[in-house]
Amino acid sequence: MGAENIIGFYFRTAEAWDAMYADCEAATRSIHVEQYIFRNDEAGGRFLRLFLEKAKVGVEVKLMLDAVGSRDLHEDQLIADIRRAGGLVHFYHDLGPRRIFFPSRWVPRTHVKTMLIDDAVAYTGGVCFSETMRDWHDLHARFTGPVVKQASEESERIWARMLEGKRILIEHRRQEKDSIRYALSQPSFGTSPIYREIVEKLNGAKQRVRVCTPYFLPPRRLRRALMRATLRGVDVEILMSAKTDVPWADWAARTYFRRLMRSGVKITLHQDSVLHAKYVLVDNDWATVGSVNIDYLSLKKNREASLVITDA
Repeated sequence: MGAENIIGFYFRTAEAWDAMYADCEAATRSIHVEQYIFRNDEAGGRFLRLFLEKAKVGVEVKLMLDAVGSRDLHEDQLIADIRRAGGLVHFYHDLGPRRIFFPSRWVPRTHVKTMLIDDAVAYTGGVCFSETMRDWHDLHARFTGPVVKQASEESERIWARMLEGKRILIEHRRQEKDSIRYALSQPSFGTSPIYREIVEKLNGAKQRVRVCTPYFLPPRRLRRALMRATLRGVDVEILMSAKTDVPWADWAARTYFRRLMRSGVKITLHQDSVLHAKYVLVDNDWATVGSVNIDYLSLKKNREASLVITDA
């Protein structure tokens, strides 16, 4: 009997940090991280110091950090120390002096939030590494089993491209028998497979749809799929945050509310804390959990990662 995919969830940022730190502390071979926001503060600095110690004893440490989201680390001493100890640190899509004046060249960003430990344990979801996010309500998944290999292959592919300019082609066939799949997209080079699959599932929904997103700026195709679902009698609810770290995006999202609510879509605002979780649930038999916001950048421009789950 083959290995089984096992998945668990963390709903608070600090809880996910503690779990990831424990697994990194136990690492004996490798720690690979791809992350949008990483800061050398109380939360992120704790991990960076651990990565340095692990690199010193021969653990393969690779950090793929977004050049914009993790911009504070460009000249950071801990990053320099990790490199001297043998770790690899790359800042994805650095803007440089020429690109900074042309917003169209700022994308794609890597919005991925994936961590791989010893190619045996992996995490992905919405959690970043910044102290300001400690008490946020988020959703992060820890997974083991064959699906980790998919995440490992994607990590290998991006590192080969960044370091050697090679494009490693890895075919991920959509097989419905796979109860958990690791799906990665870079939509700027073509249609996002995550976006395509979300719309496909919304168009086929029969009973219930739940969408959770901190930022809601959906492309027209997705808006129409949500409204058409309500016309078929599907119970559609969007969960967003009453508090936000990006006020302009919050204001823009509310411009969609009236039309959606008139069509029958329910909108709920989470009150307890900043809500940063990102998931879509359709009919209790299909879900995606990961880094994908329901906005134009996540669905059409940025590099994103999600788990697609078909196990009820």
